[in-house]
Amino acid sequence: MSTCINPKNPTKLFLKVLLFTLFYLALCIVLHSCKAKPMENSHTTQTVIASTKDSVKTTVISGAINDTLKIQLPKVQTAKPECDSITKAELQRVLQLLNSHKKSGDNEAGIYYDSLKNQIVAWQKIAQTKNENTTTNKKYIYLKGDNLIKYVPVKYIPLWVKILASIGFATLLFVCYRISRIFI
Repeated sequence: MSTCINPKNPTKLFLKVLLFTLFYLALCIVLHSCKAKPMENSHTTQTVIASTKDSVKTTVISGAINDTLKIQLPKVQTAKPECDSITKAELQRVLQLLNSHKKSGDNEAGIYYDSLKNQIVAWQKIAQTKNENTTTNKKYIYLKGDNLIKYVPVKYIPLWVKILASIGFATLLFVCYRISRIFI
């Protein structure tokens, strides 16, 4: 076979160029899907806010109180001694009316007149008290971080696709061979 172009048979030349171009295009199409995909990058900024809560509880307990106040009444004396007994009897009658008692929950208070001891008695009973105070401290912690994620694609071609591509390539070579045998 000679390397110079035969100008006498342009149809053969045209078919050779056409077959070479088709073979080249088929090869480009097949190899085009085999190129590596570009790497994808993902950049995210992440902010984490954490809070801590701290509390202090203060409790003050006061004990119960039992208190009594006794007021001793003096002897009644007026300018006229004959009026002393009348005044004393009237005072005794009014003081006998003095009797009060109040109760609220565990607390009680009262006042009365004790005629045997000739005194006014005021008393109170106060239950224990409990005061609680809670102080809360709250702190926020800010954490900021950058994440750079690179995705590397892994090309996977199933076996059946490879087998079909091989059969197709062999068929294309066979067809080219047969066509070239007809014209050469």
